Amino acid sequence: LVIPASGTPEALARIAENDKAWSVIVIPGGLEEKLGSEAIVAQMRKALGEARARGAGPLINGGNCLGIRSVSGKYNTLFIPEHKLPMPKGRVAPLAVISQSGAFSITRISKHPDINPKYVITLGNQMDLTIGDYLEYLRDDADIRIFAVYVEGFKALDGLKTLQAAKAIAESGRTVIFYRAGRTSAGAGAAASHTASIAGDWPVTRELFGQAGAIVCESLDEFDDAITICTLLSGRKPKGNRLGAVSNAGFECVAIADNLGGMKLAKFSESTNAVLAKVLEDAGISEIVDVHNPLDITPMGSDEAYDRSFRAALADENTDIGIVGIVPFTVRMNSLAADPALHEEDVTKADSIANRYGLLMAETDKPFMAVVDTGPLYDPLCRILEKHGVVVFRTADRALK
Repeated sequence: LVIPASGTPEALARIAENDKAWSVIVIPGGLEEKLGSEAIVAQMRKALGEARARGAGPLINGGNCLGIRSVSGKYNTLFIPEHKLPMPKGRVAPLAVISQSGAFSITRISKHPDINPKYVITLGNQMDLTIGDYLEYLRDDADIRIFAVYVEGFKALDGLKTLQAAKAIAESGRTVIFYRAGRTSAGAGAAASHTASIAGDWPVTRELFGQAGAIVCESLDEFDDAITICTLLSGRKPKGNRLGAVSNAGFECVAIADNLGGMKLAKFSESTNAVLAKVLEDAGISEIVDVHNPLDITPMGSDEAYDRSFRAALADENTDIGIVGIVPFTVRMNSLAADPALHEEDVTKADSIANRYGLLMAETDKPFMAVVDTGPLYDPLCRILEKHGVVVFRTADRALK
């Protein structure tokens, strides 16, 4: 139905009174977040309550939202033109995005074009169904391993329901990524006008959800990074905290060592050291570089040397997780999109560094990530890595955060 926002409560009331639908997705705003709407919303709630009392009436998602994109249900109410927001294709990721804000959700889709969530759910004002309702229901879906949740505020007692569902999901070995907006007085005011939300106490929320086992994100960048890591590396749980690292830039090796956090550098075995020494010898750089971790392959290292060295470091029995820094300016590396007028490189070729690491991702069960600390000229390199399921960060410290 396409009707004025002001007509929505009456339409919902009639649907409830006559039991004409099982579920309704309400897109329009102006129902609770706008002053003066109280009377028409009360009318709708009265009709819905009466219908529920006799065991009828629909479930309502919204209002003031973009609705739902469901891969398994084969519907999409986001209504964004494909040329403005191409929908992800291919393998369905074990991810559900549950967000009060519709714009927040479609922004995540745009920023993660190679991640195809099973569900993207936007629920706006939570007039009926809430964040807690969805999280509680979807926790029984075995196909979902990661739940990315954006909240501006909880309805009465729904914070407890959400917390209990998050705890159950975490205890099952799956992941809840949680971001709470409306943390300041100004943010709380914006949340009230956006989705009619009462924000609540942020420090308390942070501690409770952290104790429940959720990944509580301090920033939107952290939220996006958590989606990338948890989704692309789903099923690749490291056995420990020992890191094997390779880069072709000394500053990046230092940055990796400086930002280990809870990790430690792996001590390579004698056999791995021998393989790495042979790689350096074959590359003609054994006289200027020693074998250690992180390994500096220098700008003289070719795609082949880069591939061989990182494969050896990652395969070592003492390495649990890997990171490879790609500073792609060297002419020894095929790292640019094709441009015959300027150069002979073509990053789409099978033997490019991006495709080599794509093959490695398919061959190993160990988690690893890449760092490409560059400007937009090297975005095609990053896109190919990401299409292979390789997690890409643009700085080493952010990768290790």
